[in-house]
Amino acid sequence: MDIRHYKSEGDKLLLGFACDSGNGVAEMAAAAMMADNEVEVWMPDLLSAHFLPDLKSSLREIPDSDVVRLINTAMDETGKVVYLLSSGSGSALLLRGLAEWEQQNPERLNELGGVVLLFPRLYAASPEPGRAPLYIDAVGKTKTPVIILEGEKTPNKWALPALAEKMRQGGSPVSTSIIPGVRGYFYKQKNPYVAEDIVSNQLSGLIKASLVKLDWLRRDVAQR
Repeated sequence: MDIRHYKSEGDKLLLGFACDSGNGVAEMAAAAMMADNEVEVWMPDLLSAHFLPDLKSSLREIPDSDVVRLINTAMDETGKVVYLLSSGSGSALLLRGLAEWEQQNPERLNELGGVVLLFPRLYAASPEPGRAPLYIDAVGKTKTPVIILEGEKTPNKWALPALAEKMRQGGSPVSTSIIPGVRGYFYKQKNPYVAEDIVSNQLSGLIKASLVKLDWLRRDVAQR
């Protein structure tokens, strides 16, 4: 499996599920900036590892055990607190793997700093007007703290409270935020809005702030 490593001397490691065959320019720039700010970043290319095309449908063919193995490897090889990051359809793969990892490693939950989900797409079926959303099975089966970021210019923002409530049912502390003026996949838009350009250039800061917020969530849980 090809993993792009952005080394850092800090005590945090961000494991990002980019799955983009190395084509994510904004993601790579953000990873380099985060490494400069003492957050090590690993970006595994899970699609190429399974000889899969870069399509959303391919994500369903990646085994959850890949996520489990990557989390364990990051922890065992570095001894750092590991944070997880994914976006869009990749969030389903991350959550499924996380749920499996938690089940297998209940004694290591404190080694996991939390999860950042950028505009996650976690529906098991297309939403129907007037009906409660149907999410994939992994939603509501995790205990790890979660930060969810959604763009203001997407209808999915209206479903954030329902998604957060569902995820809390498994024990995960959840915090949500709306990013003003942007769509989902804002850093990949071919004709970006001005706000999308600005936020794309600040992607590393946005993620770093989310890691700080995850630390707050963890402390709140520990103090209860």
